Amino acid sequence: MSGRASLLGLLVATVLARPALGEDLAVIVHAGRDTRLTVEQVARIYLKQRRFWDDGEPIVPVNRDSGSAAREAFVRRVFGANARLLVVYWNRQYFQGVLPPATLASDEAMKRFVAGERLAIGYVHPSVVDDSVRAVLHLRDPSLSSP
Repeated sequence: MSGRASLLGLLVATVLARPALGEDLAVIVHAGRDTRLTVEQVARIYLKQRRFWDDGEPIVPVNRDSGSAAREAFVRRVFGANARLLVVYWNRQYFQGVLPPATLASDEAMKRFVAGERLAIGYVHPSVVDDSVRAVLHLRDPSLSSP
């Protein structure tokens, strides 16, 4: 019985730790970076079609871990697709020498990385945003929008 209780507790903790697909996301950059971005610009950055900030410095996009609810929500809002569909894109890019963005396992890790790396861009749940990073775009869940 204790094995079932432990498994149930682990499953509940896993579900609670992941943001729901219906939640909003904030695209974040280093607090010292003064920029605004559109969804289209973010898409080009994450496809590595736009590689430099306006000041000429390279952009370092960072994704959440594959299969995470945050990444699925990001891909749906930015690309209008399922994250698995981007696998084909990245397979083609790989053979041209272009690697996909690195990944981080949590919102806190994402925020810490972006706060410490002036060139980085990432995304987190809006509640995680503080003065150490700057939100440059809010990705709202369209199903939660009023008609």
